Amino acid sequence: MESAKLMVLVDCMEAIDRAGFNFSEKVKELFVFLEQLGFSKVGSLPTLVRYKKGDIEVDVYHGRQSYEIGAGITISGNRYSISEIIRLNAPDIAKNFRYAMATTAEGVATALETLSMLMKRFGGAALKGDPEFIAALEQQRQQWSEDYALEVLAEQLRPQANEAFHRKDYSMAADLYSRILKCLSAVERKKLDFAIKHSKTAQS
Repeated sequence: MESAKLMVLVDCMEAIDRAGFNFSEKVKELFVFLEQLGFSKVGSLPTLVRYKKGDIEVDVYHGRQSYEIGAGITISGNRYSISEIIRLNAPDIAKNFRYAMATTAEGVATALETLSMLMKRFGGAALKGDPEFIAALEQQRQQWSEDYALEVLAEQLRPQANEAFHRKDYSMAADLYSRILKCLSAVERKKLDFAIKHSKTAQS
């Protein structure tokens, strides 16, 4: 019972804390283009505003703990973050993109203005539910997942490969390096070439 009361108190404090940021009002002002595209506002809270049109939903949020200003577009139940959408349209811009952290009313307004501009610039196809664009987003997400899995594997295998190379177990070193080829540095690629050459020599 006490814990439930505490949660209610925390939620109330959160709402009071954010009230002065005018988040939902600013979203309504800066994302009016969504209504012009046929979206209707279906939810409005001090930290979250949602729009909907058919099976497409847009959320604009102010992170309750992170204070980040961000957004996403959900299509047929699959949500794509604005960062994913930017990455597909403009990889160079995406490299430097970071969600703004806003802890003042001025910061919230500035971050939302930037976010609105980015959604208008890069979100058009997603907001229309363009099938080809959605397919490309899914392909990008799959590639990111595979790349991440490879990075995790590289963290595990790299020390083993280096150790095998130093103890001159070139056959094992070549095998381990080859499994993380895309993640190898220039120096490690030279080690791989050396290991392959010497493992073949040892076998002949």
